Amino acid sequence: MKSALLKLLENFWILKEKEVESYYECKNIGKELKDFIVTKLGLRFYATSDIVRLEKIPLVPREYMGILEFEEPKDYVFFCLVLAFLEDKGKDTQFLLEDITQYIRSNYPYEEIDWTMYSDRRSLIRVLKFCEKMGLIKIDDGNQELFVERADVDVLYESTGLSKYFMRTFPKSLVEYSSVEEILNSEFEFTNGLSDQITDIRRIKAYRGLLIDGIIDFENEAPLYYIKKQKTTISQDLEKFVPELDLHLFKSFAYISVEGDYRYTYPDNSNMCDVLLLCSKEILERVEKGELRLSPPHEMLEISLDHFKLIVENVKKKYGNFWNKEWREKSTEKIFEELLEFLQLHNFAKTNDDGYIVISPIFLRVVGEYQDYEISNQLSAKNESTVRSFEDIENINVDGGLYFEDEQGK
Repeated sequence: MKSALLKLLENFWILKEKEVESYYECKNIGKELKDFIVTKLGLRFYATSDIVRLEKIPLVPREYMGILEFEEPKDYVFFCLVLAFLEDKGKDTQFLLEDITQYIRSNYPYEEIDWTMYSDRRSLIRVLKFCEKMGLIKIDDGNQELFVERADVDVLYESTGLSKYFMRTFPKSLVEYSSVEEILNSEFEFTNGLSDQITDIRRIKAYRGLLIDGIIDFENEAPLYYIKKQKTTISQDLEKFVPELDLHLFKSFAYISVEGDYRYTYPDNSNMCDVLLLCSKEILERVEKGELRLSPPHEMLEISLDHFKLIVENVKKKYGNFWNKEWREKSTEKIFEELLEFLQLHNFAKTNDDGYIVISPIFLRVVGEYQDYEISNQLSAKNESTVRSFEDIENINVDGGLYFEDEQGK
Protein backbone atom coordinates (compact mmCIF):
# COMPACT_ATOMS: atom_id res chain seq x y z
CA MET A 1 0.00 0.00 0.00
CA LYS A 2 1.36 3.41 -0.97
CA SER A 3 2.14 5.92 1.74
CA ALA A 4 0.08 9.12 1.76
CA LEU A 5 3.13 11.25 0.96
CA LEU A 6 4.02 9.14 -2.08
CA LYS A 7 0.46 9.54 -3.37
CA LEU A 8 0.74 13.30 -2.93
CA LEU A 9 4.11 13.36 -4.68
CA GLU A 10 2.97 11.14 -7.56
CA ASN A 11 -0.23 13.04 -8.35
CA PHE A 12 -0.74 16.68 -9.30
CA TRP A 13 -3.78 16.52 -7.04
CA ILE A 14 -6.22 13.88 -5.83
CA LEU A 15 -9.87 14.37 -6.75
CA LYS A 16 -12.47 13.16 -4.28
CA GLU A 17 -14.79 12.38 -7.19
CA LYS A 18 -12.32 9.92 -8.72
CA GLU A 19 -10.32 8.54 -5.76
CA VAL A 20 -12.43 8.72 -2.62
CA GLU A 21 -10.26 6.47 -0.43
CA SER A 22 -6.99 8.19 -1.34
CA TYR A 23 -8.65 11.59 -0.96
CA TYR A 24 -9.66 10.95 2.66
CA GLU A 25 -6.35 9.25 3.49
CA CYS A 26 -4.36 12.25 2.27
CA LYS A 27 -6.79 14.84 3.62
CA ASN A 28 -6.47 13.40 7.12
CA ILE A 29 -2.67 13.16 7.32
CA GLY A 30 -1.26 13.74 10.78
CA LYS A 31 0.41 16.83 12.19
CA GLU A 32 3.86 15.22 12.06
CA LEU A 33 3.67 14.74 8.28
CA LYS A 34 2.24 18.22 7.79
CA ASP A 35 5.14 19.66 9.78
CA PHE A 36 7.59 17.65 7.64
CA ILE A 37 6.03 19.06 4.46
CA VAL A 38 6.35 22.63 5.77
CA THR A 39 9.71 22.54 7.57
CA LYS A 40 11.68 20.10 5.39
CA LEU A 41 10.12 20.60 1.93
CA GLY A 42 8.87 24.16 2.34
CA LEU A 43 5.82 23.25 0.28
CA ARG A 44 2.15 24.09 0.52
CA PHE A 45 -0.38 21.36 1.30
CA TYR A 46 -4.06 22.07 1.22
CA ALA A 47 -7.36 20.19 1.19
CA THR A 48 -10.80 21.30 0.05
CA SER A 49 -14.13 19.52 -0.13
CA ASP A 50 -13.14 18.31 -3.64
CA ILE A 51 -9.36 17.91 -3.77
CA VAL A 52 -6.16 17.44 -1.79
CA ARG A 53 -2.94 18.79 -3.24
CA LEU A 54 0.73 19.08 -2.44
CA GLU A 55 2.30 21.81 -4.54
CA LYS A 56 5.48 20.47 -6.15
CA ILE A 57 8.29 22.98 -6.72
CA PRO A 58 11.52 21.53 -8.17
CA LEU A 59 15.00 22.49 -7.14
CA VAL A 60 15.95 22.98 -10.80
CA PRO A 61 13.15 23.51 -13.36
CA ARG A 62 13.73 21.34 -16.43
CA GLU A 63 12.09 21.08 -19.81
CA TYR A 64 10.65 17.62 -19.18
CA MET A 65 8.69 19.00 -16.21
CA GLY A 66 6.28 20.81 -18.53
CA ILE A 67 2.81 19.62 -19.52
CA LEU A 68 3.49 16.57 -21.69
CA GLU A 69 0.33 17.02 -23.74
CA PHE A 70 1.40 20.48 -24.92
CA GLU A 71 3.50 20.84 -28.06
CA GLU A 72 4.25 24.56 -28.44
CA PRO A 73 4.31 27.80 -26.40
CA LYS A 74 0.92 28.82 -27.78
CA ASP A 75 -0.63 25.86 -25.93
CA TYR A 76 0.49 27.38 -22.64
CA VAL A 77 -0.85 30.81 -23.58
CA PHE A 78 -4.22 29.31 -24.51
CA PHE A 79 -4.22 27.35 -21.25
CA CYS A 80 -3.64 30.47 -19.15
CA LEU A 81 -6.45 32.23 -21.01
CA VAL A 82 -8.80 29.29 -20.41
CA LEU A 83 -7.94 29.44 -16.68
CA ALA A 84 -8.69 33.16 -16.72
CA PHE A 85 -11.98 32.46 -18.50
CA LEU A 86 -12.93 29.89 -15.86
CA GLU A 87 -12.00 32.15 -12.95
CA ASP A 88 -15.48 33.58 -12.48
CA LYS A 89 -17.28 30.34 -13.39
CA GLY A 90 -18.64 28.58 -10.33
CA LYS A 91 -19.15 24.84 -9.94
CA ASP A 92 -21.69 23.43 -12.44
CA THR A 93 -21.74 26.64 -14.51
CA GLN A 94 -22.25 25.81 -18.18
CA PHE A 95 -20.67 27.53 -21.17
CA LEU A 96 -20.07 26.93 -24.86
CA LEU A 97 -16.90 26.33 -26.85
CA GLU A 98 -17.81 29.51 -28.73
CA ASP A 99 -17.57 31.46 -25.45
CA ILE A 100 -13.99 30.22 -24.98
CA THR A 101 -12.92 30.98 -28.56
CA GLN A 102 -14.33 34.51 -28.34
CA TYR A 103 -12.60 35.11 -24.99
CA ILE A 104 -9.24 33.89 -26.30
CA ARG A 105 -9.57 35.92 -29.49
CA SER A 106 -10.30 39.08 -27.45
CA ASN A 107 -7.50 38.56 -24.92
CA TYR A 108 -4.69 36.85 -26.83
CA PRO A 109 -1.65 39.12 -26.31
CA TYR A 110 0.05 38.61 -29.68
CA GLU A 111 -1.23 38.30 -33.25
CA GLU A 112 -4.94 38.00 -33.93
CA ILE A 113 -6.24 34.46 -33.56
CA ASP A 114 -7.88 33.05 -36.66
CA TRP A 115 -9.98 30.00 -35.82
CA THR A 116 -10.07 29.00 -39.47
CA MET A 117 -6.41 28.03 -38.98
CA TYR A 118 -6.07 24.29 -38.34
CA SER A 119 -3.01 24.74 -36.08
CA ASP A 120 -4.86 27.14 -33.75
CA ARG A 121 -7.89 24.86 -33.45
CA ARG A 122 -5.66 21.85 -32.80
CA SER A 123 -3.75 23.79 -30.13
CA LEU A 124 -6.97 24.76 -28.32
CA ILE A 125 -8.28 21.19 -28.36
CA ARG A 126 -5.02 19.97 -26.81
CA VAL A 127 -5.61 22.48 -24.02
CA LEU A 128 -9.28 21.60 -23.51
CA LYS A 129 -8.50 17.87 -23.44
CA PHE A 130 -5.90 18.54 -20.76
CA CYS A 131 -8.43 20.62 -18.79
CA GLU A 132 -10.91 17.75 -19.00
CA LYS A 133 -8.25 15.23 -17.93
CA MET A 134 -7.32 17.33 -14.90
CA GLY A 135 -10.95 17.73 -13.86
CA LEU A 136 -11.21 21.46 -14.55
CA ILE A 137 -14.12 21.06 -16.99
CA LYS A 138 -16.63 18.44 -18.08
CA ILE A 139 -18.33 17.94 -21.44
CA ASP A 140 -22.12 17.98 -21.15
CA ASP A 141 -22.91 17.74 -24.87
CA GLY A 142 -21.06 17.59 -28.16
CA ASN A 143 -17.75 16.31 -29.51
CA GLN A 144 -14.82 18.70 -29.15
CA GLU A 145 -12.63 16.58 -31.43
CA LEU A 146 -14.73 17.77 -34.40
CA PHE A 147 -13.47 21.33 -33.79
CA VAL A 148 -10.07 20.21 -35.05
CA GLU A 149 -11.60 19.53 -38.47
CA ARG A 150 -13.88 22.56 -38.75
CA ALA A 151 -14.48 25.81 -36.88
CA ASP A 152 -18.32 25.78 -36.88
CA VAL A 153 -18.56 23.13 -34.14
CA ASP A 154 -19.94 23.91 -30.72
CA VAL A 155 -19.68 21.99 -27.47
CA LEU A 156 -21.45 22.47 -24.14
CA TYR A 157 -19.08 22.41 -21.17
CA GLU A 158 -19.47 22.60 -17.42
CA SER A 159 -17.04 24.13 -14.93
CA THR A 160 -16.07 22.03 -11.92
CA GLY A 161 -14.90 25.07 -9.95
CA LEU A 162 -11.41 23.58 -9.52
CA SER A 163 -9.56 25.91 -11.89
CA LYS A 164 -8.92 28.42 -9.09
CA TYR A 165 -6.74 25.83 -7.34
CA PHE A 166 -4.58 24.97 -10.34
CA MET A 167 -2.14 27.91 -10.38
CA ARG A 168 0.32 28.34 -7.55
CA THR A 169 0.26 31.29 -5.19
CA PHE A 170 3.20 33.70 -5.31
CA PRO A 171 4.24 36.25 -2.67
CA LYS A 172 3.44 39.06 -5.12
CA SER A 173 2.08 39.63 -8.60
CA LEU A 174 4.07 38.03 -11.41
CA VAL A 175 4.34 41.38 -13.21
CA GLU A 176 6.48 42.63 -10.32
CA TYR A 177 9.23 40.09 -11.08
CA SER A 178 11.91 41.01 -13.59
CA SER A 179 13.44 37.55 -14.17
CA VAL A 180 12.89 33.81 -13.79
CA GLU A 181 15.56 33.77 -11.07
CA GLU A 182 13.53 36.23 -9.00
CA ILE A 183 10.48 33.99 -9.25
CA LEU A 184 12.50 30.94 -8.15
CA ASN A 185 14.08 32.78 -5.23
CA SER A 186 10.67 34.07 -4.13
CA GLU A 187 9.83 30.52 -3.08
CA PHE A 188 11.89 31.16 0.03
CA GLU A 189 9.99 34.27 1.04
CA PHE A 190 7.21 32.27 2.66
CA THR A 191 6.36 28.74 3.74
CA ASN A 192 3.09 26.95 3.03
CA GLY A 193 1.23 30.22 2.59
CA LEU A 194 2.44 31.54 5.95
CA SER A 195 4.13 34.88 6.40
CA ASP A 196 7.17 33.39 8.13
CA GLN A 197 10.23 33.39 5.91
CA ILE A 198 12.11 30.14 5.38
CA THR A 199 15.31 30.23 7.41
CA ASP A 200 17.12 27.03 6.40
CA ILE A 201 17.14 27.36 2.61
CA ARG A 202 19.86 24.73 2.19
CA ARG A 203 17.78 22.09 3.96
CA ILE A 204 14.68 22.91 1.90
CA LYS A 205 16.66 22.69 -1.35
CA ALA A 206 18.19 19.36 -0.35
CA TYR A 207 14.87 17.72 0.49
CA ARG A 208 13.13 19.23 -2.54
CA GLY A 209 15.92 18.12 -4.83
CA LEU A 210 15.55 14.55 -3.63
CA LEU A 211 11.76 14.23 -3.35
CA ILE A 212 10.68 16.48 -6.23
CA ASP A 213 13.57 16.30 -8.73
CA GLY A 214 14.73 12.84 -7.66
CA ILE A 215 18.38 13.71 -8.28
CA ILE A 216 20.94 16.19 -6.97
CA ASP A 217 24.38 16.37 -8.54
CA PHE A 218 27.59 18.33 -8.08
CA GLU A 219 26.13 21.35 -9.92
CA ASN A 220 24.05 21.98 -6.77
CA GLU A 221 26.94 21.89 -4.37
CA ALA A 222 25.28 23.28 -1.21
CA PRO A 223 22.26 20.91 -1.17
CA LEU A 224 24.51 17.95 -2.01
CA TYR A 225 26.88 18.86 0.85
CA TYR A 226 23.88 19.06 3.20
CA ILE A 227 22.75 15.57 2.15
CA LYS A 228 26.22 14.18 2.84
CA LYS A 229 26.24 15.67 6.33
CA GLN A 230 22.64 14.77 7.15
CA LYS A 231 22.41 11.38 5.44
CA THR A 232 21.21 9.55 8.57
CA THR A 233 18.49 12.08 9.36
CA ILE A 234 17.25 12.13 5.77
CA SER A 235 17.16 8.33 5.62
CA GLN A 236 15.17 8.24 8.87
CA ASP A 237 12.70 10.79 7.49
CA LEU A 238 12.21 8.73 4.34
CA GLU A 239 11.65 5.57 6.36
CA LYS A 240 9.06 7.32 8.50
CA PHE A 241 7.08 9.28 5.91
CA VAL A 242 7.68 7.59 2.56
CA PRO A 243 9.20 4.12 3.15
CA GLU A 244 8.94 3.17 -0.54
CA LEU A 245 11.90 5.45 -1.30
CA ASP A 246 15.60 4.77 -0.75
CA LEU A 247 18.43 7.29 -0.68
CA HIS A 248 21.58 6.59 -2.69
CA LEU A 249 24.52 8.88 -1.98
CA PHE A 250 27.82 9.07 -3.87
CA LYS A 251 30.71 11.43 -4.14
CA SER A 252 29.28 13.63 -6.90
CA PHE A 253 25.54 12.94 -6.82
CA ALA A 254 22.60 11.64 -4.80
CA TYR A 255 19.31 10.22 -5.95
CA ILE A 256 16.11 8.57 -4.77
CA SER A 257 14.96 5.17 -6.00
CA VAL A 258 11.56 3.53 -5.68
CA GLU A 259 10.77 -0.15 -6.05
CA GLY A 260 7.69 -0.93 -8.09
CA ASP A 261 5.80 0.54 -11.02
CA TYR A 262 5.26 4.26 -10.55
CA ARG A 263 4.65 7.15 -12.88
CA TYR A 264 7.33 9.68 -13.80
CA THR A 265 10.27 7.44 -12.96
CA TYR A 266 13.32 6.29 -14.88
CA PRO A 267 13.37 3.67 -16.19
CA ASP A 268 9.72 3.19 -17.06
CA ASN A 269 8.14 0.49 -19.24
CA SER A 270 8.66 2.30 -22.53
CA ASN A 271 10.68 0.87 -25.41
CA MET A 272 12.83 3.99 -25.26
CA CYS A 273 13.96 3.17 -21.72
CA ASP A 274 14.57 -0.48 -22.64
CA VAL A 275 16.99 0.61 -25.37
CA LEU A 276 18.64 3.15 -23.05
CA LEU A 277 19.21 0.45 -20.43
CA LEU A 278 20.88 -1.73 -23.04
CA CYS A 279 23.07 1.19 -24.12
CA SER A 280 24.10 1.94 -20.53
CA LYS A 281 25.00 -1.73 -20.15
CA GLU A 282 27.14 -1.56 -23.31
CA ILE A 283 28.90 1.57 -22.09
CA LEU A 284 29.45 0.01 -18.67
CA GLU A 285 31.13 -3.03 -20.20
CA ARG A 286 33.50 -0.78 -22.15
CA VAL A 287 34.36 1.17 -19.00
CA GLU A 288 35.09 -2.05 -17.12
CA LYS A 289 37.33 -3.25 -19.96
CA GLY A 290 39.25 0.03 -19.89
CA GLU A 291 38.11 1.07 -23.37
CA LEU A 292 36.39 4.13 -21.88
CA ARG A 293 37.42 6.14 -18.84
CA LEU A 294 35.50 8.37 -16.46
CA SER A 295 36.88 11.86 -15.97
CA PRO A 296 37.67 13.09 -12.44
CA PRO A 297 36.57 14.72 -10.24
CA HIS A 298 32.87 14.14 -11.02
CA GLU A 299 33.17 10.80 -12.87
CA MET A 300 31.65 12.12 -16.08
CA LEU A 301 32.09 10.18 -19.32
CA GLU A 302 33.07 12.24 -22.37
CA ILE A 303 33.01 10.55 -25.77
CA SER A 304 32.50 11.74 -29.30
CA LEU A 305 29.01 11.71 -30.77
CA ASP A 306 30.30 9.36 -33.48
CA HIS A 307 31.52 6.97 -30.79
CA PHE A 308 28.15 7.07 -29.07
CA LYS A 309 26.44 6.38 -32.41
CA LEU A 310 28.65 3.30 -32.86
CA ILE A 311 27.57 2.08 -29.42
CA VAL A 312 23.92 2.52 -30.43
CA GLU A 313 24.60 0.66 -33.67
CA ASN A 314 26.24 -2.20 -31.79
CA VAL A 315 23.29 -2.45 -29.38
CA LYS A 316 20.88 -2.55 -32.32
CA LYS A 317 22.85 -5.35 -34.01
CA LYS A 318 23.11 -7.32 -30.78
CA TYR A 319 19.54 -6.97 -29.51
CA GLY A 320 17.51 -5.64 -32.44
CA ASN A 321 15.85 -8.99 -33.19
CA PHE A 322 14.19 -8.83 -29.78
CA TRP A 323 12.69 -5.34 -30.22
CA ASN A 324 9.15 -4.63 -31.26
CA LYS A 325 8.33 -3.84 -34.89
CA GLU A 326 8.54 -0.06 -34.48
CA TRP A 327 12.04 -0.11 -33.04
CA ARG A 328 13.32 -2.88 -35.34
CA GLU A 329 12.41 -0.77 -38.36
CA LYS A 330 14.03 2.43 -37.09
CA SER A 331 17.39 3.32 -38.59
CA THR A 332 20.42 3.62 -36.36
CA GLU A 333 20.47 7.35 -37.08
CA LYS A 334 16.85 7.74 -35.92
CA ILE A 335 17.45 5.73 -32.75
CA PHE A 336 20.60 7.74 -32.04
CA GLU A 337 18.72 11.04 -32.42
CA GLU A 338 15.86 9.96 -30.15
CA LEU A 339 18.17 8.62 -27.44
CA LEU A 340 20.30 11.75 -27.56
CA GLU A 341 17.22 13.96 -27.24
CA PHE A 342 15.98 11.94 -24.25
CA LEU A 343 19.36 12.03 -22.48
CA GLN A 344 19.65 15.79 -22.87
CA LEU A 345 16.04 16.46 -21.96
CA HIS A 346 16.37 14.53 -18.69
CA ASN A 347 19.82 15.92 -17.87
CA PHE A 348 21.56 12.57 -18.24
CA ALA A 349 23.93 14.04 -20.81
CA LYS A 350 25.01 17.26 -22.49
CA THR A 351 26.58 17.90 -25.87
CA ASN A 352 29.24 20.49 -26.56
CA ASP A 353 30.24 22.42 -29.66
CA ASP A 354 33.22 20.22 -30.54
CA GLY A 355 31.11 17.13 -31.28
CA TYR A 356 31.31 15.38 -27.91
CA ILE A 357 28.69 14.14 -25.48
CA VAL A 358 29.28 14.33 -21.72
CA ILE A 359 27.33 11.57 -19.94
CA SER A 360 26.38 11.87 -16.27
CA PRO A 361 27.51 9.04 -13.96
CA ILE A 362 23.87 8.75 -12.86
CA PHE A 363 22.99 7.26 -16.26
CA LEU A 364 25.48 4.43 -15.70
CA ARG A 365 24.02 3.57 -12.31
CA VAL A 366 21.09 1.70 -13.90
CA VAL A 367 21.70 -0.86 -16.63
CA GLY A 368 19.60 -3.57 -18.26
CA GLU A 369 19.90 -6.88 -20.06
CA TYR A 370 17.47 -9.51 -21.28
CA GLN A 371 16.67 -12.48 -19.09
CA ASP A 372 18.23 -15.62 -20.56
CA TYR A 373 19.61 -13.57 -23.45
CA GLU A 374 22.09 -16.23 -24.56
CA ILE A 375 19.41 -18.95 -24.75
CA SER A 376 17.01 -16.61 -26.53
CA ASN A 377 19.74 -15.61 -28.97
CA GLN A 378 20.47 -19.26 -29.79
CA LEU A 379 16.79 -19.96 -30.41
CA SER A 380 16.58 -16.96 -32.71
CA ALA A 381 19.65 -18.08 -34.64
CA LYS A 382 18.20 -21.58 -35.16
CA ASN A 383 14.94 -20.19 -36.53
CA GLU A 384 15.59 -16.88 -38.27
CA SER A 385 12.01 -16.77 -39.54
CA THR A 386 10.77 -16.26 -35.98
CA VAL A 387 11.61 -12.77 -34.71
CA ARG A 388 10.95 -12.31 -31.01
CA SER A 389 9.97 -8.88 -29.72
CA PHE A 390 10.33 -7.28 -26.29
CA GLU A 391 6.97 -8.71 -25.27
CA ASP A 392 8.06 -12.27 -26.15
CA ILE A 393 10.96 -12.18 -23.73
CA GLU A 394 9.50 -12.05 -20.27
CA ASN A 395 11.35 -9.03 -19.05
CA ILE A 396 14.43 -6.92 -19.19
CA ASN A 397 16.54 -7.20 -16.05
CA VAL A 398 17.25 -3.83 -14.43
CA ASP A 399 20.11 -3.68 -12.00
CA GLY A 400 22.67 -1.42 -10.42
CA GLY A 401 25.34 -0.44 -12.88
CA LEU A 402 28.76 1.06 -12.35
CA TYR A 403 30.04 1.28 -8.79
CA PHE A 404 30.88 4.76 -7.62
CA GLU A 405 32.73 5.72 -4.52
CA ASP A 406 30.38 6.61 -1.70
CA GLU A 407 31.06 9.04 1.13
CA GLN A 408 32.50 6.39 3.43
CA GLY A 409 35.08 5.49 0.81
CA LYS A 410 35.92 9.04 -0.11
